[in-house]
Amino acid sequence: MSEDMSEDMSEDMSEDMSEDMSDAAGTEAGWQAALDGFVPVPAAHARPELDAATARHLLRCPPPVWARLTAGGLPARPAPDGERYDSRDLFNLAVHSGSRVSVPEVALSLALRFTRQDPRHWSRTRAWELRTTLTCLRHEGEGHWRAWPPVPYDTPAAGAGPRRWSGPEAVHTLSHRVRTRGVHARLVGPRLRAETADELARPLRYVRMPAAVRADAAWMAERGLVDCVSGTLSLARRLTAAGYEVRGRTGWLVGPEVCDHTWLDVRDDDGQWKSVDVAHHHLARTLFGPDAVAPETFAGSRPDRLVASAAPPGEQLFAHRCRTAPADLDCRISAVSR
Repeated sequence: MSEDMSEDMSEDMSEDMSEDMSDAAGTEAGWQAALDGFVPVPAAHARPELDAATARHLLRCPPPVWARLTAGGLPARPAPDGERYDSRDLFNLAVHSGSRVSVPEVALSLALRFTRQDPRHWSRTRAWELRTTLTCLRHEGEGHWRAWPPVPYDTPAAGAGPRRWSGPEAVHTLSHRVRTRGVHARLVGPRLRAETADELARPLRYVRMPAAVRADAAWMAERGLVDCVSGTLSLARRLTAAGYEVRGRTGWLVGPEVCDHTWLDVRDDDGQWKSVDVAHHHLARTLFGPDAVAPETFAGSRPDRLVASAAPPGEQLFAHRCRTAPADLDCRISAVSR
């Protein structure tokens, strides 16, 4: 880990984590509220991969809470070695529990803690080295791979497409060096500000869903759910109808952990491209409270932790096909700030 990243992660961490962990045990009321609004992954798309012990470790909830969750709507799918759970169901419960000790809450709070810092900490230029390891867990025969590489943010290559290759190997490692530039800005166009504020004010629940589910905009909207793809596409339609030029961006949020992400750029009335991040707006409000993050952080600004690709919104950044159908692709990405 670089000295720069170590500084970012450690700065004020003891104070923040002490505050965030002050009610570490959580409350049954918080877990019950999470359960009341819980929408499980549809059975046809479920991926029950975690046993009960692993699921409980992920949630870090006391036994009475676990009993209430399993009795009250957390789906358990039968397996030869006992009941198993979908990690996305567990994530969607934990992130809305307010427990502050579940694995998803702690990880996301660290990933987004920069949003609570002074903008000078995330509005700068940085160099990153990304290392991606792709593994087909059930590889058989010739493999066909596809990967969207990073592109320069402000000058994306016109018509840039993914890299494609084939070979018998079950594991491939990709390395990229990229530079990111953070920008602290505000939306200035009166109509743009109003349309964006109205969209961000919608009472939506941040979730993680399979790609096929989140692509169904009507299904997500009917249940008041949002993720980075559905939120970006919804805002893009609204701003396009209002006469604004927009471009959906798909890439990665890098830092202590790396995850794929989708957000929107819009050309403001001053001619500048500004970023709007619907999903992280809702997620930050859930994790830190509605007034903990400055409004322009996700409506006008762009943190130095966003790495763009040329992939369209909703496109898988990495894909693999071999004789095993569907391919079970494991993707692990690390990022080091240079």
